Formats: sequence, C-alpha cells, structure tokens
Amino acid sequence: MQKKIFAWAMSMAVAAMITCTGCAQNTNSSGTDSGSSTAQTTTLDDNDTAEAAVGQSLSAIQSGEAGVTTDEDDLCDNYDAFDAEITLEDDSTKVKGNTKAVSVKDNCITISAGGTYRLSGRLTKGQVLVTGSEKVKLYLDGVEITSPSGPALVCTNEKRTILSLAKGSQNILKDSADNADTEINGCNVSACALFAQDKLTINGSGSLTVTGSSVDGIVCKDDLKLVNGTITVEAAQDGVKGKDCVAMFGADLNVTAGNDGIKSTESNDDTKGFLQLEQGSATVQAGGDCLQAETLVWIADGTYHLTSSGTAVNTETGEVNSSKGIHCGGDVEIAGGKLTIDAAEDGVNCTGSLELQAGEVDVTSAEDGIQADGDLTVSGGAVTITTTGTVAASAQDDFQPNNFGGGNFGGNGNTPPDNADHRQNAAASDASAIPAAAMQTTADPSTDAGASAAAATTTAAEDATSKGIKCGGDLTMSGGSCTIDSTDHAVHAAGTASFSGTTLEITSDNKGISSHGDLEISGGDITIHSCTEGVESKVKMTISGGNVRILDASDDGLNTGGTLLVCGPTSGGDGSLDADGNMTYTGGTLLALSSKGMMEYPESGCLIATNCNAAAGEQISIVDKNGTVLATLQSPKAVSDVIYGIGDSDSADYTIVTGGTYDGTLNEDGYGEGGSVSGGTEVTANGGTGSMNGGGQGGTPPEMPNSNNSGS
Repeated sequence: MQKKIFAWAMSMAVAAMITCTGCAQNTNSSGTDSGSSTAQTTTLDDNDTAEAAVGQSLSAIQSGEAGVTTDEDDLCDNYDAFDAEITLEDDSTKVKGNTKAVSVKDNCITISAGGTYRLSGRLTKGQVLVTGSEKVKLYLDGVEITSPSGPALVCTNEKRTILSLAKGSQNILKDSADNADTEINGCNVSACALFAQDKLTINGSGSLTVTGSSVDGIVCKDDLKLVNGTITVEAAQDGVKGKDCVAMFGADLNVTAGNDGIKSTESNDDTKGFLQLEQGSATVQAGGDCLQAETLVWIADGTYHLTSSGTAVNTETGEVNSSKGIHCGGDVEIAGGKLTIDAAEDGVNCTGSLELQAGEVDVTSAEDGIQADGDLTVSGGAVTITTTGTVAASAQDDFQPNNFGGGNFGGNGNTPPDNADHRQNAAASDASAIPAAAMQTTADPSTDAGASAAAATTTAAEDATSKGIKCGGDLTMSGGSCTIDSTDHAVHAAGTASFSGTTLEITSDNKGISSHGDLEISGGDITIHSCTEGVESKVKMTISGGNVRILDASDDGLNTGGTLLVCGPTSGGDGSLDADGNMTYTGGTLLALSSKGMMEYPESGCLIATNCNAAAGEQISIVDKNGTVLATLQSPKAVSDVIYGIGDSDSADYTIVTGGTYDGTLNEDGYGEGGSVSGGTEVTANGGTGSMNGGGQGGTPPEMPNSNNSGS
C-alpha cells in the first residue's frame, strides 16, 4: 500500500493560544425579532471551502498529502452574543432571540438556520435537531438531554457544527437502549447519542459526557475534530467514530466502549479514514480495538492509555472481534507523545508500514507487541514491550538449527558457575576500540535451506504469535531504544534487517533477533539477556560495527561488534560455532570456546585446538611469539575446544595458554588484549588454518569426537 504518512507543522501550540473571547458571529439568514441578541458578521466564507483560513500550514513528510488543521471557528469557544438562547425543560422549553430559527414541538427542539445558539437546561425525554444548509455553533452551558428515540443531539445540516463547552459547565447527552438506525430529513442517522452528518468540532473548557446506550457514542460522517474540553464517552459498541477522520488537538478524552474505542471508517479514499492525534490525552478501554483507522494512524504528541480487553463479539457472526491497542489498515507513524498500551491481541498492528520517530511507547500484549505487514522503521523514541502469550507453532518453525546460528552462550541450559559473577558469557568489547570486521555467512543454494533462503523475504506467519517487534517487510532500526521481554521472537523481520544505532535490551523465551533476509549490524548497542537463538539470518549476516552482547542462549548465539567471543556449550553434541553451509572468517577478532563436542569452524584462517583442559573461571589466552597477549578471556565454563582467528599467519607463531596470571585489564565480560601472562599451561594447537572437515596447514586435523555430523 502506498504510504500515506503525513505530518502537520507544529505551530498548533501557538495557534491554540489565540484568545477567542468575543468571537465574531454569523448573521442569521432568517433575521431576528425584537428580543434577539446582536449578531456580527464574520469575514469567513460560509461555504467552508477554505477550512484552513486561520489554521496551520501543512507539510507532508513522505507522500505529499496532508490531514486536517484548525481554523478560527474550531478555536473559538466563547461568544459575546447569540442568535438565540434556548432553555431546555420538559414540555416547557423557552427560546429567547430569533424564534424563527428555533421551533419546539413535543420536546423536540429544531434549529433550522445558521448562527450561534446557547443551550442550557434539561430534557429527560427529548431531542435537539439541527437542520438546514448553514454552519451552526452550539454553546452548551449546562445541558442534559436524554432521548427516548434517536440520538440526543442530531446534526443533519449540510455544513459544519461546532459544539463549544462553556467554562465550568457539565453537559450530558444520552440515548435509550432501544435506539436504532433511522432516517431524519433524508439522512441515514446512526444509532448513537450524538450524530453529525457533516463536519463536527468539539471545543471549550467545560465537560461533555456522551452515553451511547444503544450502539455507539459519537458518530460523525465527515471530519471529527476534538480541540479541547473534557469529553467522556460510554458506548455499548463503538465509542467515537469519524468517517473521514478523527483529529485531536488538545482535548482530554475518556472512552469506555464495548467494541472499538476511537475509529475512522472511510476505506474508499486514501486521503481519508485516518486518526490524527496532535495533542491532548485519551484513556480508552475497549472490548475491541482501542484506536482503529483504515488508512493511517499519525501521532505527534499527547498522552494515551489504551486497554483492549478482548471481550467484543460480532453480534452477527458470534465471533470474537479484533482486540488490538492500535489497528490500522494502512500505515502507522509515531512522531512523539507517550503511549501506554495493554492489549489482548497485538499492541500495534498495521497492514502497511510503521515508523517510530520519537516519543515513548510502552506495550504489554498477549500477542505481538508491534507488528507491521510492510516495512518497519525505528529511528528514535523509547519502546518497552512485554508479550505474554504462548509461543505459536509457526514461531518454532521459523528457523531450524540447520540455519546459521553463530556461537552458543547458554550451553543447552547449562548454568554458569557462581564465581563467573557478571561475566556469565562473553561479549564484544567496545567497537570503537577495535577495528570493525565483517562476518558473513551465506546459505548454500544447492541445499533445501539455501534454496528457501534465496527467496530473501517470506510472508509473516498467519498464526497468532507473541513477538516483540514483527515486520512483514524490511526492518530498519537506526536510533532510539527498545526494551523487549517476549515469549516469542523479540525482533523478527520477514525481509531484511538492518541495525545501525538503536539500543536494544532483549529477554526472550525464543529467538532474540531473526531475519528471513539479509541481516546487517553496523552500529548500535544490542544486549540479549536470554534467548534460544541469539541473532539469526536465513540468508547473509554482515556485522561491521556496534556492540552486541549475548549473555545466555540455550541454543545457538552470536556475539560481535568487530570482536566475536563465544563461550559455547559443555554438552558433547554441540560446538561453539555452527553453520549448515560454509563458514568464512574474513577478519576481526574471533575467539570461540567450548567443551569437546560437535566442533565446526571456518574453512580457513583459524588456529584450532581440541586438547585444552581448562576449568570454569580460568583464563584462556592467545599469545604471540613475542609473549604479547593477543586475546584473553576468563571463561565461565570448562573448555576443551578453542578456535582463534589468525588469517594467513603461521599457526606456529601462536601459543594457547590456560590459567596463569594476566597483568592486563579485563573488561566487564572478562576479556582483555595486550599485556602478558605468567605461569599457566601451554597448549599446542592440533589444527592450523583448517576446514569444516578438519585438518589444515601446518597441523594435525582436529579430533572429531563423534561420528554425527548433523551439528547442533
């Protein structure tokens, strides 16, 4: 789907400060009687074709399209004069001013001409109906209307309606439980408490409570703007619906809905059907989706608490409705604000692309935290995701052990000894201190796994999953921070994945980072506290920078950033490095340790030993012929197998030393370079620059302890 993400100039904060006291009024076309208040004429075109007369300049950030903005009428919520003042009372409503524009019959008050009207009082069984072809402003100053049939307030006029909530006033609109869709003045009026056929704006510093006892709360068949005021909506089905859009510019909105909370429903026009949340706050408790749009959800600022309970049921089919925090048939862009989401299904879900530029997002979800069927980009902001669902079978099948898995940090559930302290597993040192190196692994296209990987992208699993971040297209993470605790993959891309600056903290019951396409890490700070697989790609993995720390992986794990340190398993059937196809070492620092098992290693460029005998907590040091320590690591596990990258150098120039005393400085992972080691036990490598099948130049082929060549 073509992107429809757009931004509006953030001059809204300035515009919202315009003083509206004494706003000019429209002259009523029907004239006034001797008791009417003085009315003034505005310079605005009543046709409202240029809605942004006093609004903000618009700028689109991707598509060139624009949303809605506010004008003078949207911002004006206090008036010097009225065309008529209406005092509601059962069987005794009074009208002062232009009585020709207001008629009263059987507790139905009809306003048929454009103008500004003040309403107060109470109707226990009545309705206010706005008709005609002109713009109408209603100043609600302590209004309570309960309708026995149809909405409490119906606006079928052909132009916009502005509801202004008087300062300090409490206003209530409510329909009856047996209200149904009906036709009024040729308009199909939905079953709800507040209905508008054309554009509707709500502003002011008072409060409005809308109770949709039958079906919905507020229904607008055009643009719905919530500028300010305190608005509370309770609805049997949907809370707030704006067909073309719902735009918030500063209101305090509270919605409790049996089905969807806030939604925009136009699906036949790509420029409509969106939610535009500029400022303000919203607390939404919904049985279905909290925020739902057909084309776009765009959030620039504000505070939003979204809770979807998963209790909504389709009244026609009996099936459970979608229950997501944010659900969009197009794109989602978050450019600011603070969101707290608790969802029975996905936290954020869109069929288009998703972009997070700034703001704070805190998601707790039974299924995926953030999911986009298209591309997903994180360039800023702070994200915290906790998924609570069970791992779907599809998630378990996404990657098999035959696919590239790097090193193993968890050792099939082995627990590091207590004296390993915080250095339970090795990790990369600061990339800025070590020349960046690229490590690539390419699946062999002649194998089934390679042929599958050659497709580069696959569609996201249709089964319900509980991934932290799930992307059906390409994933790009270049800034901001993400903290993820998931029962499924923490970060998953069906396409390519690129990491160049995001700080990631991951805890996962399944895989940490996985990609069906190429995966590249060129920057950022990634820490995977626990997982089954650390970092995986089905095609090619390139690591040229950044800092990646994999602290506990129960199966394959990868740790890199110019330096790759692996503390592998202690079981006899796994090794520190594992690949289904060829494994290539092209540079950088590689030190991989494990107990004797199914040892695999790059085709060339490595010093290999299978005859170490080091206990957990001892130093494993690689020393050159001058006695300088090239790399040393305090291993948290017992070690018998050692792999160290030496490139084209002669293996005779290197010595492996276990134990001893190191006079250099170790980092937080127990790794160091430079200095010297005294004492200890020297180990002679029994493999030089060998191959996957063992053997190599200047050395005896390493011992392969088992005949099983299937790897881990």
